[in-house]
Amino acid sequence: MIIDELEELHLGGVRQSIRIRGTDRSNPVLLLMQQGPGLPIINEVRIFERLLHVEDDFTVVYWDQRGTGRSARRGRDRFEIIPGRLVDDTVELLELLHTRYGGKTVVAGFSFGATFGAQAAVRRPDLVAALVATGMDIDVPAAEAYTYDFVLRTARERGNRRAVRQLEKIGPPPHIRVEQFTKRARWAMNFGGVTVGKSANDILRSVLVSLVRSRDYPPAAVIRAVRGITASQAALLPGLAGTDLVATLPALDVPVVFVQGRLDRVAPGEATGRLYESLTAPSKRLVWFENSAHTPHFDEPELFRRVLLEVKAAL
Repeated sequence: MIIDELEELHLGGVRQSIRIRGTDRSNPVLLLMQQGPGLPIINEVRIFERLLHVEDDFTVVYWDQRGTGRSARRGRDRFEIIPGRLVDDTVELLELLHTRYGGKTVVAGFSFGATFGAQAAVRRPDLVAALVATGMDIDVPAAEAYTYDFVLRTARERGNRRAVRQLEKIGPPPHIRVEQFTKRARWAMNFGGVTVGKSANDILRSVLVSLVRSRDYPPAAVIRAVRGITASQAALLPGLAGTDLVATLPALDVPVVFVQGRLDRVAPGEATGRLYESLTAPSKRLVWFENSAHTPHFDEPELFRRVLLEVKAAL
């Protein structure tokens, strides 16, 4: 790597961490915005490098957003973790990247990372070269109902009494409490709706192992990162519950590529299709990943890399 730097900076007055990596300083900047709520991404540097080789073609910025990973609260830290603040932070980081590298940044967001990335692009299209929205959270009330119906129906079909009991106990959405959200998400993972072929234990173990093995997370930071997942969920879920981009995002003044897994049971493709049809943008594409769920970049990495290279070629 010609560039491989871990940096702590202040966004919105809050200490936050980024890692910047790349093999050629002339490459365009790619900002990766992680899914969640609450999950970090700097711990996944090696996974992205191994599966996608993104550093060969972009100067890649991995960012632990406020409240997550290395940017989780420390000691007596007190700061807001609300959707609007995360969008403010995104705009501020895009400004910093523009000042440092010149030109615009390609934003690749995953799940709620794509939602925040789109909202930042609405405010500052002059800073965004293109938006790649993967498994984007678009219509949260509809998605919650879809996921709950899927996991409860699947549990009953499979005779999984434990799952049925837990799901009936939390009841239908909205699920704005952490316990409700995590129960629903766990069974969506176990039934293949998040990452194909991976159970909840597989996914959670992968996150923990990546944190422990990462050179960027000393033991105290690992503990803060794990606590930050729950704390961020508790803070963000109420504010995200009413999200409906079809109603609130009529236009984007940047090129946009929607990446949608056909097997996604968390952010279903029906909402993506509705937003794709209604959205006005300089250019737009909807790319279906037929063998992917909510994480196409992990389920079909070669195809996802091809999408990123096509975006770069179009710049």
